[in-house]
Amino acid sequence: MAISYPRSDILTLTGFVPPFTFDMAPRQELSRLAGGTTIGKDFGPALWAATYTTEDLRNDVMLDYQAVLASLDGVIRTFEAWDLRRPAPRLYPSGVGANDGKLRSVAANQRALSLSGLNAGQTISRGDYLSFTYGTNRALHQAMETVAANGSGVTAEFEVRPFIRPGFTLDATVNLKAPRGLFTLVPGSVEPRQATGKHGSLTFQAGQYLE
Repeated sequence: MAISYPRSDILTLTGFVPPFTFDMAPRQELSRLAGGTTIGKDFGPALWAATYTTEDLRNDVMLDYQAVLASLDGVIRTFEAWDLRRPAPRLYPSGVGANDGKLRSVAANQRALSLSGLNAGQTISRGDYLSFTYGTNRALHQAMETVAANGSGVTAEFEVRPFIRPGFTLDATVNLKAPRGLFTLVPGSVEPRQATGKHGSLTFQAGQYLE
């Protein structure tokens, strides 16, 4: 049976332990002229970068998972990934009480958006994630402030990071209950570590994928 991509099982087939990271990687550059003038350059919205470490695995399970990672063919194939610290909304960790929404508006500065289609009073907490598809890409953003939907299920505009890239479509479905981004492996980052003769773990890095 053919493997389907993006793989949705990379972070569900095993458990994970520290150290793990999930951060925005700015695409910026800082330079200084001979006279000391500092020039900052921003080459576009930040991309998400992550590091994952599996729990201690028996050798046969470790080899099984290593084969799963190998099926990604290095940087060629994509998979779904997210922040292990907040895989779901802070106030709705099981999804109960939350509803996915629709992209209602995007601010002119592309730093903020509003949503519709939520439950009345549904709250998006600062630090929550949201994702939506635009074209062949998957946007993944984090709320920078807490906002609650009104009685009609509509929020005021709230800031998100990274900035919203061009290509979005208003009324797109926004995943709030289980937001996921598309990622590829960082070349050469898969590192098996043997703890004992019968057990080991795997660490790997991932970077957000955009076409």
